[in-house]
Amino acid sequence: MSRRALLRAAGAATIVAACAPVTTQPGATQTGTTATTKPAGATGTLTFLWGGDTDKLDPPAMTTQEGFIATTALYEGLVRYKPNSTDVEPALAERMPDISSDGLAYTFHLRSGIKFHDGSPLTAEAVAFSFDRSINKDNPLFKEAQAAGGFPFIDDYIGNVVAKVEAVGALDVRFTLRRKFSPLVPNLAIPPGFVISMEALKKYGSKINENPVGTGPFKFVEWKKDDHITVENFDGYWGDRAKLQRIIFQPVPEASVRILKIQRGEGDIAWPFDPKDASSVKGKADTDVLEQPGLNVNMAEFNLKKAQFQNKPLRQALNYAINKQELADKLYSGAGVPAVGVLPATSWGFDSTLKGYTYDPEKAKALLKDAKYGGETITLDSYTIPRGYNPQGAKLAEAIQQYFQAVGVKSEIKTAEWTEYRKIRRQGELNVAFGGWQADTGDPENFLGVFFYSKNQGGVNTSFYGTPEVDKLLEQANEETDTPKRKALFNQAEAKIVDDAPWLFISHMKQQVAIRKRVKDFVLQPTYIYYFNKVSVS
Repeated sequence: MSRRALLRAAGAATIVAACAPVTTQPGATQTGTTATTKPAGATGTLTFLWGGDTDKLDPPAMTTQEGFIATTALYEGLVRYKPNSTDVEPALAERMPDISSDGLAYTFHLRSGIKFHDGSPLTAEAVAFSFDRSINKDNPLFKEAQAAGGFPFIDDYIGNVVAKVEAVGALDVRFTLRRKFSPLVPNLAIPPGFVISMEALKKYGSKINENPVGTGPFKFVEWKKDDHITVENFDGYWGDRAKLQRIIFQPVPEASVRILKIQRGEGDIAWPFDPKDASSVKGKADTDVLEQPGLNVNMAEFNLKKAQFQNKPLRQALNYAINKQELADKLYSGAGVPAVGVLPATSWGFDSTLKGYTYDPEKAKALLKDAKYGGETITLDSYTIPRGYNPQGAKLAEAIQQYFQAVGVKSEIKTAEWTEYRKIRRQGELNVAFGGWQADTGDPENFLGVFFYSKNQGGVNTSFYGTPEVDKLLEQANEETDTPKRKALFNQAEAKIVDDAPWLFISHMKQQVAIRKRVKDFVLQPTYIYYFNKVSVS
């Protein structure tokens, strides 16, 4: 199939009605806490459909957006995001932290009277215990968790900069930093910063993954792998009671089937879905689409540990070979935006003057000569399931393969199951690895720092990129508190990164959610970490 035919086929507006309705409901046997009587005012069940199951329900151990969404119903951090915003507000803390004059100590003051789902109290000791378990490599619970897969991203967000977390009063907890780090507070609003019950950690250890215990508006009921996760309204919640009685998170691998289920009323919210199917649910009698510009990036990264890709002209040539506008229009049905660099236009760090890689096949061919490319086969490693930043899964790799072929580059595509794919990617075993990022915070550090700071190699940084110049710029940006100065430093770092071309810079996607109109007060979050406290169903 030609590239244009491939793109037309991927963008055709069809829905495959090829399966019988699946209406999985959890049975009486539960793997977690037993459901309580229905709290006053809580009614209805919301069914949230996504493409694949999470790998974990242990917040600092998770590597999937699905896990981030599910655990936001169960857990909370010291701070959280305001609705439809990347601005942070207090959550378990009663106010924003006191920061020492040298910027190396952050003291949070907890709300009083909060209890975890197991009835144990939220105290400074419990908060310190929860964080020490994930950042202190000498902690026995850290070592136990490492044996169960560890905390692959915790250092990227917290561990590299936080030296210790300690109780300095019954409800006062202090974070002591190794160096000044402006993004610390927004980083604490996301799942790696969620607070886990100290008593539950003592009881379950690494098995907290199957027995999650937080302070959130919902408590855990059951997780049947690849079938459903069920959470129930927590009647002891410290804040305004959630309006839903129950949420069921259900994996439905086929994007077209997720849309079909929304149309049939067999699901309430579907994320992600193929943009070509938006018109079939948008503005209908019972269904609609919520959308906004996305705070994300869609890319493929070169594994710089491998000699084949330690060739800058080759990496640049392959960037010039890609028609990003065609991908945005055809493969993503107009829901994609060509990427200039790393940061999307929705980021406050976006540099409108940055010059990226335009579609220029002749320049690509000239650079291939400079790179002394001799016809070697390049392996394109791809996942298969849809992601919010790439709802077409492996079809993107197929399109890129044809762009490469057009400039004389041979390539082969290898795919792997999503969980295994992420694992071997972090281990440095892939080649040109497709991936992407839905920002956890609104700070440019959450793109540029996590992906390109040399100390994060093997965490989020799986291109294994790192240069002293970029490291220094990122460190300066994260020590600076003045936003315009931080932006200038981030822009310098991004310009250097784009020139070095450790990625194929492909696109940014709209955030789109298909929804039944019976769902009320569901709000999109730029970080894709959805809150369910105020959501109801009619």
